[in-house]
Amino acid sequence: MSEKKIILRNIFSSLIEKIVSTIYGIIIPILIIKQYGSEVNGLVSSITQFISYIVLLEFGIGPVVKYAFFKPLINKNANEVNKVLGATDRFFKRIAGIFIIYLILLCVIYPHIIDGFNYWYTVSLIIIIGVSRLFEYFLGMTYSLFLQADQKNYVIDYTTTVAYILSIILILILLKLNFSIQIVKLIGSLAYIIRPIVLKIYFKHKYKYKILKKDNYKLPQQWDALFHHIAATVQSNVDVVVLTIFNTLSNVSIYYVYSLITNGLRTIILSLTNGIDAFFGKVLINDSEESVKNKFEIYTFFFYTITTIILSSSIVLIIPFISVYTKGITDANYINEIFAYVMIFAEYTFVIRYPFSDLTFAKGHFKQTKNFSIVEPIVNIILSIIFVIKFGLVGVALGTLISMAIRTIGFIVYASKNILNVKVSNSFKIIIISYIEMIIIFIVHILIGNVNVINYFEWIKLGLIVFIIISIFIITVNCLLLKNTSKKIFNILKIKKK
Repeated sequence: MSEKKIILRNIFSSLIEKIVSTIYGIIIPILIIKQYGSEVNGLVSSITQFISYIVLLEFGIGPVVKYAFFKPLINKNANEVNKVLGATDRFFKRIAGIFIIYLILLCVIYPHIIDGFNYWYTVSLIIIIGVSRLFEYFLGMTYSLFLQADQKNYVIDYTTTVAYILSIILILILLKLNFSIQIVKLIGSLAYIIRPIVLKIYFKHKYKYKILKKDNYKLPQQWDALFHHIAATVQSNVDVVVLTIFNTLSNVSIYYVYSLITNGLRTIILSLTNGIDAFFGKVLINDSEESVKNKFEIYTFFFYTITTIILSSSIVLIIPFISVYTKGITDANYINEIFAYVMIFAEYTFVIRYPFSDLTFAKGHFKQTKNFSIVEPIVNIILSIIFVIKFGLVGVALGTLISMAIRTIGFIVYASKNILNVKVSNSFKIIIISYIEMIIIFIVHILIGNVNVINYFEWIKLGLIVFIIISIFIITVNCLLLKNTSKKIFNILKIKKK
């Protein structure tokens, strides 16, 4: 199968999985809020974020493992592949042990941080959420990362999609029967055990590689990558932790509802990059420097165009959606326009780093970029604590926005100078254009004001109109201001047509 077909297949499967996971993320929390209240939803959200400090290890070690697989897979070196599989498996077993210790400490400490809930009520939720995550991430992670490196992302995506659908069905049934939140989270999360089991069966059936149990091979730069992971997970969870300690669980619930939307948008955008790191991992090994530059230039044109369209549209659509989504909820005020807009710009500042961070990790430059990665969470922690006292929800979002810019700029500058060998100003050109487009749309939206909608049907109609208008504006501006890149794309399309 050609590289183009592989990428398109992975993008399509990822888009399906991201749509289903976004639907899951939108439906389940609002049902929990309506059934158990904002305080319980805030508690569940807070526990989930605390557990994520360990669980999100995939984002730290994942790029290292995939980078270690690229060359032996291209060269069909089975012995080397077996060594990487063995080292990965051993690494995740160690982390699983650390995770269990962390879970015990969380059970001892966390219930004393929050108020309003029985000790054992809180501990039971920690164990249920933690154990289900342990199964989901650690039992199948080795196989998952191997398949990603081999550009078989579609296998993971379709398996995850089925797990999400099964989980939604089980949770809906349990909520209808008025079961406790503990039973809902336990039974609903059991669906995720399917994922590691299916991936293991697929790997055993499809490949002849083995996991070497006893071998001295170590993953290159694994601790440098872990350093990146620690910085990234602290950054991802600072806001909820700060709100849990210095604010209220109701505000945690409000934050979580907005983050569901921004995370949903992020997952849809990331579906466009599914398998791209593996693709560039091979390109960096096989292709010339000029070829890498051309492919990256075309990829970033598409990425930033689509990303700007999606997040610019969300500026206009987020408050109307929240008003419909939280209709009838009276125990907390979920409408906060300033907070919504800061969250959108923070998310945009985060996702624009992906082409450059993916390229950096595909090249295997973990050690070289680890120092500036720690600055991001440190700045976020300091600013969030200072701002939350004065500005509440908006304060933590501002801290996140400012800190995210630091690491994003770091990746863009590093990848431009050390991998692409291009002027930094050339890399920033499309990003600056995209930001100006976002600001123009934001100003026009503020002048017009939010459109009131009373149901999802009206919101979908509004969304289609907004999406079409913004798409025409951004595509036209990008084609006019980035003529060289757009010409390359049109020439490729002409050749393909012939």
